[in-house]
Amino acid sequence: MGASPRSPGSTGPYAVATAPPSSSSRDLFDLGAGYLQRRDYALAEETFREFVTKYPSDRLAADAQFGLGESLFQRQSYHDAANAFVVLSKKYETSAKAPDALLRLGQSLAAMNERELACVAFGDVGRKYPRAPPSVKQAVEREQKRVRC
Repeated sequence: MGASPRSPGSTGPYAVATAPPSSSSRDLFDLGAGYLQRRDYALAEETFREFVTKYPSDRLAADAQFGLGESLFQRQSYHDAANAFVVLSKKYETSAKAPDALLRLGQSLAAMNERELACVAFGDVGRKYPRAPPSVKQAVEREQKRVRC
């Protein structure tokens, strides 16, 4: 079986997905988002880490930081995920992703058996972001009950 005509010189179903991105920040972000969507967390982590290093002030930087944390969380690297979510909540605190980051921070801390810190993170969602989306508020309430805050 030879190379696909659409991607000369490459083989396999992921040949196009792993092609080097252009110099556009959007292309790099979309590549990471695609990896995350396909649950290829190692490549998503690598791509989002590259994004936040190359484009720390880009309008997608907070989303990329969240993607990095989410990739780490899904790989059960809870300590590293918590760090990624802390960075987002401090560096991009006005981002639409900030309430989600605090929720995920709390979940990461809970997974590390840091119940008290997890409860603080969950409480911060309502305190810092009273206009957080209802889905985030409901998830926080579920997590607070689950963790017994």
